[in-house]
Amino acid sequence: MRIKTAELFAGVGGFREAIEYSDLSKFFEVSWSNQWEPSEKGKSGESQSANRVYLAKFKKIKAHYTDDIHLITDSKKELPKDIANIQMLVGGFPCQDYSVAKPKNEAKGIRGPKGVLWWSIERILRDVRPKYVLLENVDRLVNSPSANRGRDFAVILKGLDSLGYIVEWRIVNAADYGYPQKRRRIFILAYQKDSPAAKKINATKLSADEAIDSKGLMAQGLPCRPDSEKTCFDLTDKEYASDNELGAKYKAPKGKSPFLTAGFLVNGKAWTKVVKATPPKKTTSLGQILLSPDKDTMPANSASFRVPPDVLPKWAIAKGRKNEPRRKASAIALFIKSELGNASLAKVDIAKASKQLPVELKMDTAFDFTFDDKTVRVSLAREEINYRIAVALNLKGATFDRPNAVTRGQIEQAHSSKEIWGKVEAGAVAIATDRAFSLLGLKGKELLGKVATKIRPQVVKAVADLTKKDKAVEFSISGKILKVDRDTLAANSFAYGYKEGGLPFPDRIDGPGRTIITSEGGASVSRFKHVICEACASGKGAHKTGADCVKAGKLRRLYPEELERMNGFSAEHSKICREHEISDGKRAFFMGNALVVGVVRAILEKLVA
Repeated sequence: MRIKTAELFAGVGGFREAIEYSDLSKFFEVSWSNQWEPSEKGKSGESQSANRVYLAKFKKIKAHYTDDIHLITDSKKELPKDIANIQMLVGGFPCQDYSVAKPKNEAKGIRGPKGVLWWSIERILRDVRPKYVLLENVDRLVNSPSANRGRDFAVILKGLDSLGYIVEWRIVNAADYGYPQKRRRIFILAYQKDSPAAKKINATKLSADEAIDSKGLMAQGLPCRPDSEKTCFDLTDKEYASDNELGAKYKAPKGKSPFLTAGFLVNGKAWTKVVKATPPKKTTSLGQILLSPDKDTMPANSASFRVPPDVLPKWAIAKGRKNEPRRKASAIALFIKSELGNASLAKVDIAKASKQLPVELKMDTAFDFTFDDKTVRVSLAREEINYRIAVALNLKGATFDRPNAVTRGQIEQAHSSKEIWGKVEAGAVAIATDRAFSLLGLKGKELLGKVATKIRPQVVKAVADLTKKDKAVEFSISGKILKVDRDTLAANSFAYGYKEGGLPFPDRIDGPGRTIITSEGGASVSRFKHVICEACASGKGAHKTGADCVKAGKLRRLYPEELERMNGFSAEHSKICREHEISDGKRAFFMGNALVVGVVRAILEKLVA
């Protein structure tokens, strides 16, 4: 008899792809599924894009619910009869609260509007008690929330333990197991102590090292080797009445989560360690899954995926190294509100003015710096000079991460002293040198000194330009006039240094691709979208460097079917998306939310082996 399975948060059916398009269909039967996309709440469930694909792809659907999961698992209602007899629950529950696309200090964690979906899962597990559970989420789940690293993951583990489950977890980079995408996700596998799988591996008798390194189901499906000593986290304590009480218990030491890349939970004790993947014998590169004009039907709109020559410089900047000043618009917005009165101002006008004012008042300056025949653009912000002036004058409260209220008189005071102004310029030279050094990709203290010496004259001029007195300018904001000069705005704003490493441009195709993100579709310039060289991809010619590819000008974005292949989705999936006229952008969105099918398959195969 096949294991009856429920697929929650199904999307376009990644878990089901792993089951139904392989021999696993002999062992598993998806008898209940659910998908609801909040961003398409204006549509009926059946007409939402993911559901259209799901319903068309899996024709033998017994029960597919297209309602919000909260309506199904409401504590005041009975669960649908179709789900009452399942033996396994799978799902990649929505990950917005843990997503790396958000700054860490904005992550709400499990109590946020999306993370709370865990309680819908918990309700089903509590009432139905399926023998097996397989969940997927972004790897950052183990570090959520920002204030109490690991608390949310501890809540999940504690919940599974209280329901009698043994739990294995692993943070998996799909590329480490030969798949054509560097996609890091956490997989949580739970099974009842009396389940056939638990008995097969004698799970209750395994040591933590055996379970994590070799004999656990995860270790069998995704072989690994230990890369740290194990530690233990005790979850056998009492229940907690509030987030504050819970947070105090699970407050991570030194701001780090106690949960590492792999772990094993049994009888309330969670053992965890760092592991590394055992390299596979066979790997698949990005180049191997690209569409070939000789073998495949190319998209009818393939020309729209090419990067126009006049846009190439923008792509190069987006993909390149960054070391530049950026400012908090919120500080300028606060200044505008205090000057003009918050009640009478429209938010959209404040936001627009917060971006416009620094430009109009020339708060930034930039110059080209050449070293060893390579030229980079180096930027400085007026607020950074304000900080250096405040430090040189020993002003009380000088800080690099808040506005420094330096007056025109203080600027002139600093300028009148050769010694003090020398400190200001030296501080600016240090900032500019660091930026140039990193943008040039240089290493070594000797070169650092040479860059500092050469860049100094340009920095001295830039500092003079940024600190000279300018006339006040009038701005209209929500019908009110704000008259402000650069000195005033700089005294109420602050800038910080932003660094970002460069990405290959175009992307290399002799190894795995990068993580697909939901905004991969569309022609707009983005650091995170894949761009490849058509000449190299064709196999009929290969350039030695990325610069040669750019010079040739035959660059394009990835086609939707290539993104689907990166996640291991079937040709049937791609065919149905075309037949139902799913937009390229929506198909990319699907894959940004999807999982690597092969990883799921590797885990499930060991569950029934």
